[in-house]
Amino acid sequence: MESLEEDIASGQIKPGMRLLPQREMAQRLGLSIGTISKAYSEAEQRGLISGEVGRGTFVQRRKPEQRKGYGPSDAPINLALNVPPYTGEDEVIASALAEIAAQGEMANLLGYLPHQGIRRHREAMVIWLASLGVTADPDELFITHGGQHAISVALNLASAPGDIVLTERFTYSGMIALSAQNSYRLHGVAANADGLTPEALDRAFGETGAKVLFCMPTLQTPTGVTMPEERRDAIAEIVRKHNAYLIEDDAYAFLFENPPRPISERIPERSFYVVSFAKCLAPGLRIAAMIAPASFRDRCNNAIRATGWMATPVMAEVVARLIHNGDLVRQVRRKREKAAVRNEIASRVLSSWLPPISSPPGFHRWLPLPAGRTLNALVTQAAHAGITLAPPGALQQVDRGTLGIRLCLGHPSAEADLEKAMVEIKRILEMTEAISFV
Repeated sequence: MESLEEDIASGQIKPGMRLLPQREMAQRLGLSIGTISKAYSEAEQRGLISGEVGRGTFVQRRKPEQRKGYGPSDAPINLALNVPPYTGEDEVIASALAEIAAQGEMANLLGYLPHQGIRRHREAMVIWLASLGVTADPDELFITHGGQHAISVALNLASAPGDIVLTERFTYSGMIALSAQNSYRLHGVAANADGLTPEALDRAFGETGAKVLFCMPTLQTPTGVTMPEERRDAIAEIVRKHNAYLIEDDAYAFLFENPPRPISERIPERSFYVVSFAKCLAPGLRIAAMIAPASFRDRCNNAIRATGWMATPVMAEVVARLIHNGDLVRQVRRKREKAAVRNEIASRVLSSWLPPISSPPGFHRWLPLPAGRTLNALVTQAAHAGITLAPPGALQQVDRGTLGIRLCLGHPSAEADLEKAMVEIKRILEMTEAISFV
């Protein structure tokens, strides 16, 4: 055991290296299979290795006790920023960057390269999309500066300033920012526990004359709703009926073992499909992939050129390597595990207020505002308790209706901090709203 730890610390055994199967290791070292089994078990408990069914046992990267860059233990607990929980992604990315530098590849990634992205990077992302159930060709795929950039490009291609854009009634804050920047007029469409309601969407297209729908069918933000397959079929038919275009943000599909089939797969000629690597790896990578309708592909190249020339090739290279070496799959598994643990905490503590979830857990939950409460008061009372919630203007409904607030579960560096925050929110919800906060 000590030898293994020393070899990892010295770099003789590299993080991500696959160990021999236990029986083969026992034969090589002349030890019993029982002794090796106990050693592997202890090493896994100490975080030195991890076993993956069907793949083998791998050396773990050393994990910091606390995510770097976070404040002291008495700093506010942030439930407003929807980041993925920490799973050692910094070590994985650092290893890939070191490998790129050691192999002399850095110079090849620092010039003016194709606007669409280097072909081998696009080929790697096609492999990743296939794991999400999405069929793509490298020639159809565009690498962008994150999902927000892809959505902005798609909106600029499919609509014009002043145009009405349909969204879910509660929509992604990035869409609100884009509408303010580019003068799009957002029109919220009613939804229920299965997502956008087909009747309301059909009516909204007819009444507004809109030609673009933005939606998140899988673990929608901020509500966390996932559309069933039948609802996706209906939404696709309505988009086709009105000769409109869909911009589909599929940021959370990776949290499903078998992700729902995207709406875009049903109407590829009318869809911009966007998937980013912010939630499954790290937001700071600023890398996403977009599949555009064939009729827009030439214009997509020019749009990316006009808004940044190209996505950063070094970061795209990191993503491609992590796809090929299996580190992205391992990160996804760990983030799914973290999401499950953190949702269990939220559900257990706030069981009286949080709607139950029927799909795999994500990194955020929707807290409907209890009767007699105001959002301003809830945010202010939480701040007094050392908890940061999204202010009402940041995640807002487009139309009038039942208010609520998104609780982001990924940012706290430890589950104990998250539980502390949930307990405080429960206390606030149970107490009478203070008049001075209204």
